[in-house]
Amino acid sequence: MSITITITKDNKDVDVDIPTEWKDMTVKYWAQMALIISSHQKSLESEKKGHLEENESKPDVNITAILNDAEIVDTLKLNRDIFCYISGLTKEAMKEVDMNQVTTVIETLGVLMKEYEPKGLRSFEFEGETYHFPSEYLKKNTYGDFIESTQLDMNIEQMKNGRYDVLPAQMAILCRREGEEYDEDLLEAKTEKFQNLPMDTVYEFAFFLTNAAEKLVKVSNIYLGKKDKTQVL
Repeated sequence: MSITITITKDNKDVDVDIPTEWKDMTVKYWAQMALIISSHQKSLESEKKGHLEENESKPDVNITAILNDAEIVDTLKLNRDIFCYISGLTKEAMKEVDMNQVTTVIETLGVLMKEYEPKGLRSFEFEGETYHFPSEYLKKNTYGDFIESTQLDMNIEQMKNGRYDVLPAQMAILCRREGEEYDEDLLEAKTEKFQNLPMDTVYEFAFFLTNAAEKLVKVSNIYLGKKDKTQVL
């Protein structure tokens, strides 16, 4: 589902669809929005740190009020940048937008951005074909594929930092149709295709990938711990 608002762009009325569910938003769409949010978070943290350092030896300064004001200003700028991204308006044109439209968009996205609850999927349908998560691959001789999903631990960390743009390439490597073999020559085209995957599917894969990596690390640590004890003895 989505809601539609009408804005004025280049002196013309333009309808803009706002997704209301994760399944209505592509990973390409969300990845850019996540980068905008992450950028603002980092900027705000840096600004707060600067205020704290600047006023560390000034007991008469109400630092709480200063930090609260910084959050309010940053939130307004974040809302502006998100609306500009969704609508395609410039920051200058944004000044003429009806405040109710901005409120509608931000409230809609606020409901959407609740933490996703995974359903435990292991496959998905996309453009008429079924792709499988590497549950079975990992039980066979494809551990190399799992590691080669391009710097696994680094990509997981990037996801935590809002870098969802790394996921289409990772899914292109690991998610396959029945009987499909890894083909590096087709990777670029498959990655581009997966840019349009819906975010609910991408989140399912992200949860699967993180859990699989954590299990492998846990098993490795147990093994290494036993090995160390043996060496000590």
